[in-house]
Amino acid sequence: MNSPIIAWVDESGSNATHDPDTYIMAAAITTAGQYDSVRDTMTRLLLPGQVKLHWRDERATRQHRITDTIATIDIEHLVVVTSPHPSDRLPERRRRLTMEILLPELASLGVDRVIVESRGVKDDQRDRKMLDYLRQQSTINTALRIDHRVGRREPLLWLPDSLCGIVSAYRCGDPSLYDKIAHKVTLTQLPPRT
Repeated sequence: MNSPIIAWVDESGSNATHDPDTYIMAAAITTAGQYDSVRDTMTRLLLPGQVKLHWRDERATRQHRITDTIATIDIEHLVVVTSPHPSDRLPERRRRLTMEILLPELASLGVDRVIVESRGVKDDQRDRKMLDYLRQQSTINTALRIDHRVGRREPLLWLPDSLCGIVSAYRCGDPSLYDKIAHKVTLTQLPPRT
């Protein structure tokens, strides 16, 4: 029996000044045999007293260290960027339109399960409804499922959070971080569906 493939997913907007109306979703794709080692690697990046890595809270030197660490981890990543969204489009709509691209891509890569950082019960239900919608549209014909975890308790979710930050910097004119991991990233950049 093949080891299940899990995609760990997080999302972010981009820089509101330099890359407005952009939505980013990133997935770190792992097999069961990789979970413990990747968790340990990400946990070792914590500073004393820090309970979670969050890209936007890190200084530039730390962002470089985090990126260097990600470059050493033997997994692939998928990042979907949708831009530009109408400026009056709500973040939840931006999320759904980006997920509409990300989830079928993950299914096509053989991902069995998607674990997304939890945003609360109602928002987590919206994610599952999006997956149900994609099944109804026959966009996804696999047994792919979505689960949610609290970000501070799951170091594997710190990876896609960092990927979102790295791609945001790249889109805003600083490729130095992205260049370190580009060989491991499939980056899809599309205008959102209207």
